[in-house]
Amino acid sequence: MSPVNCIVPARMGSSRFPGKPLIKIGGKEMIVRTLERAFLAECFERIVCATDSEQIAEVVSNAGFEFVLTGPAATGSDRVAEAARMLDLDLVVNLQGDEPLVEPSVLVNVAKDLAAHPDCWVTVACPLKREDVSAKTVVKVLVKDGLAVDFTRELSMEEAPRWFQHQGIYAYSRQSRDEFSSLPQNAVELDRSLEQMRILGRTPIRIVQSPFPSISVDVPSDASAVEALIHERKSLR
Repeated sequence: MSPVNCIVPARMGSSRFPGKPLIKIGGKEMIVRTLERAFLAECFERIVCATDSEQIAEVVSNAGFEFVLTGPAATGSDRVAEAARMLDLDLVVNLQGDEPLVEPSVLVNVAKDLAAHPDCWVTVACPLKREDVSAKTVVKVLVKDGLAVDFTRELSMEEAPRWFQHQGIYAYSRQSRDEFSSLPQNAVELDRSLEQMRILGRTPIRIVQSPFPSISVDVPSDASAVEALIHERKSLR
């Protein structure tokens, strides 16, 4: 398999949860927990945090992980594209820094799918829970023949059975990232606050199906839920 790397983008200026990469969950910064989950996958040649924050960089370095400082970026994928150019990397999995409980086996499957299909984007879909259908912080994906055909934050209960929850993981080659970062943000991307809408319909987005629910941290209450799970499951400590 061609070497695959992992870049975890992190910024302090989240509009919904400022400073969230450094929020402590179970006594450990969230960005560190996310990097540790990537390490457990044992499938990456390099694992790097891409950030515009000296404070995040210091925490990441003290935890024994590599970092690269980037400039301002419109989206996580724009930040990953800049970091990958700086590091001269080709195949990259973008693991969003707010996925501190990501299953390592899912990352392995994403890395394998990217290596087999470097001309595509790869992302992850998991079961959509009924209580998350109306939550705008939970992104939904519609899948047909193994490819994403639409993403949304707003969904009715009537539509929900056909949709999955989207998980914050993207994977792409140098060529696909360069194409993405060369395009301007379009109206749909800005309206939905979903970066993948910039390339949907231009580049195939392959879906890796995961049986594991996505537990990302988007607002402070999510951090409390993740901490409760960590205390419940000793394997996550």
